[in-house]
Amino acid sequence: MKKHLLAAAVLAALGTGSANALVISGGSFSNALETTEISQSGNLSLFDSTLGTLIGATLTLTGQDVMTITLTNNAAQAQLTSATGVVDLFFSSSLAALDLLLSAGNPIVSLTNPTGANNIPAGGSLVFGPLADSDSAVLNPAPAMFAQAGGGSFSISCQSLSGITIVGGGGNIASEQVTDAACGAGIEYEYEVNQTPEPASMALVGLGLLGLGVARRRKAA
Repeated sequence: MKKHLLAAAVLAALGTGSANALVISGGSFSNALETTEISQSGNLSLFDSTLGTLIGATLTLTGQDVMTITLTNNAAQAQLTSATGVVDLFFSSSLAALDLLLSAGNPIVSLTNPTGANNIPAGGSLVFGPLADSDSAVLNPAPAMFAQAGGGSFSISCQSLSGITIVGGGGNIASEQVTDAACGAGIEYEYEVNQTPEPASMALVGLGLLGLGVARRRKAA
C-alpha cells in the first residue's frame, strides 16, 4: 500500500510539468476599398518558436466590395433581364508553402451582387446600387510553416477579377459597372508551453524515489 502511495506521489509531481495550450494572435489587417481591379497586401507575424511548440494555425482571409450596375436595353421592345456583379479575390503569400496552398484554392473569396429580375423598357436604363457584399474564408494550414525562432513576418496579397453576368435580354442589354473592393487577413496560433517542474515538486519526486528504494530493500531483507 505504501509503495502504491509513493508511486502516485511521484506521478503527481511529474504531472506538474505537463504542457498547457495557449492562443496568441499573429496580427491582422484590413485594406481600404479601392477601384477594381485591386492589388493589395499586408503583413502578419510568424510564430516565435522559442515560446513553445506550435500545434495549430488559423488563417482568416476576408474580402468586401461595393458595386453600382447600370443596365441599358437596346432592343425595340421591353426586356426582362437580371444581372449579377462578381468580384473574385485571388490570394498569395511570401511564404512559399502557404503560397502553394493558396494558389490551389483560388479564388478563395468570391463576392456577388445580384440585381434580381427586372423589366427594362425599350431604350431605357436602370441603375442598381450601391450593392455590397463581404465574405471570409478560414484555413488551417500546417502549423510548421509559420514557426521560426525569434518570430518574423510574412505577407498576404490579393488581386481581384470583377465583371457582370447577364441573363435575359436576348443579347440586347448593355452594362456598366463601377466597383470598389478590398481584402484583409488575420492569423491566430495555438501552442503549448512545457512547464519546468517547481523545486518543491522536484523534491517530492526525490523523496518518492527514495521511498521506493527503501521499500525494495526491506522486501529483499
